[in-house]
Amino acid sequence: IMDSNLLITHMYTDKSDHTRFKKMILPLEPKSGLGSVGLFSTLFVNQILDDNSGDIKMQFAVTPVPDQSKGEGPKLAHTAPRRQLVITLDGYLEFKSCGVESLDNEHLTIIRRGDILLADDLEGAGHVWKFLKDADGMMHPWVRCYVHLGQEYDHFISKLKHH
Repeated sequence: IMDSNLLITHMYTDKSDHTRFKKMILPLEPKSGLGSVGLFSTLFVNQILDDNSGDIKMQFAVTPVPDQSKGEGPKLAHTAPRRQLVITLDGYLEFKSCGVESLDNEHLTIIRRGDILLADDLEGAGHVWKFLKDADGMMHPWVRCYVHLGQEYDHFISKLKHH
C-alpha cells in the first residue's frame, strides 16, 4: 500500500506473445460513514447493474510446499485461464515469462503476501512460477484468493494508472 494507492501487478500478453508484468496503481479515495473509515477504491459491479446485487465469482486456493522442495511450481508453462485478480494471502513466489532471453523486471516479478496480481495473459507463451525461500530459509504454502473478472474487467482496467 502506498499513500492513497493500491499497487497492482498487471500480467498480460504483449505483441510478441510473451507474458509481461507491469506495476500499476489503483487510486483510493477517503471515505467515512457507517463502518467505512479509510481509503476505498471505486465499486466494481456489472455495467448492466446499478447496485450491489451483481454476482461475484471467487475462489480460494492453497498450494502446499512440495516435499524435497526446490520450490518448483507447475513445470509446464501456462497462461491465465481467465481474467482474474489473484490476491496472495500467504506465500513468497517468483513468476517469470516463458520464451524470453532476458528476464528484466517486465519479464520477472516477485509475489509476496498481500500482493495483488491482475492475471490477463490469456494467450501466448505464458508464465511459470516457483516458491522462494524467505529470510529464514523457509518456504510457505501459496494461499490465494481468485476474483474472476467478467464484465467488470473493462471497468477495472480503466481505473488503473501507470506506476
